[in-house]
Amino acid sequence: MPREPFTLQLTTRQAQALRALATLEDLPPEVYAAEVLTKHLYHAYTPDVQRAADARDGQQQT
Repeated sequence: MPREPFTLQLTTRQAQALRALATLEDLPPEVYAAEVLTKHLYHAYTPDVQRAADARDGQQQT
């Protein structure tokens, strides 16, 4: 599966939270952020979400 790089732009508070939570898990912040994002996307991305995105994309193209 291809991988795509991305950059997070966090507020100061978000960055502090990320560092603290990563420390508690004994992980680098980058790894912790990737794990949290991956878990969220896995649970949030449903067929209904894809249908809604496809419908919105179709509306924007007309």
